[in-house]
Amino acid sequence: MRTGILGSSGISRSLMFALTGMLWFGSWVAPPSFEMTPSMAKWLVVLWFSAGLLSLAVALPVFGRMVGGPQVARLASIASASAGLCSVANIFEDGFQIEWFFFVFVLGLLILDVALLALTIVIARAAPDRYRLLAVIPAGTLAGILLFPVAGGPIMLITWLAAAAGAQKMPSGRTPVPVAPTTL
Repeated sequence: MRTGILGSSGISRSLMFALTGMLWFGSWVAPPSFEMTPSMAKWLVVLWFSAGLLSLAVALPVFGRMVGGPQVARLASIASASAGLCSVANIFEDGFQIEWFFFVFVLGLLILDVALLALTIVIARAAPDRYRLLAVIPAGTLAGILLFPVAGGPIMLITWLAAAAGAQKMPSGRTPVPVAPTTL
């Protein structure tokens, strides 16, 4: 069994989820240093925030596979792609000052928020009873993104540390937890 960062064990997932929470918290508290020029300080903030988004783009599909089910995996992949898009758009918009990337960022953020909301609903409705609590992870992520300037860092830290703890309790290996299909 592989236990590296790219492996599928609970330890690897836990490390990835914990790193995601720490990056978001770090981007929330990253104060610019007085020794930095204003341009350097701005780039530090842009890179921290983009790293948080990129870590979310990596962690969400792993979370989706951990919970299991085709709808969950699909929604987690959509959220992941939009988080990656937001990460790149943020670098171009805020870092390189290319203003029209603002619209790409907002579009990616809208898709991310809708996908996280849908992911929360699907997990809460379709997951087996003991896994329904995992719906808190996408809900907390959505809350952390929407409340980022005020309290997003601590919310994301708590959310993804909870995901890391949950990953330790989930079955290891490549067999996802089955999710019953929902009927409308």
